[in-house]
Amino acid sequence: MREITLQSLPVLADGGPHEGQLVLTDGHLVAVLTQVPAEETAGGERPAGGWHLEAGFGPCSDIMSITPPVFANLEEAVEWVRVRLEAGFAPS
Repeated sequence: MREITLQSLPVLADGGPHEGQLVLTDGHLVAVLTQVPAEETAGGERPAGGWHLEAGFGPCSDIMSITPPVFANLEEAVEWVRVRLEAGFAPS
């Protein structure tokens, strides 16, 4: 099982600062997540609040995910990354 680590970092997204997380596996950047406050998603099609896939690389890229997901929590996001890594992506 590959090691997945998170690194906290503020991200400017959607016109303002958001809490962000870099998602790394074996030292390689695979995703950037931003926290979405519930008030920004209330009444929309996405779940209220959570973590949005702001950018993905390799197995987490937009090519592999037509609609970027919103995760309820960071644990769910890490599991999503883990599933994609186990699908056959091997960083060099």
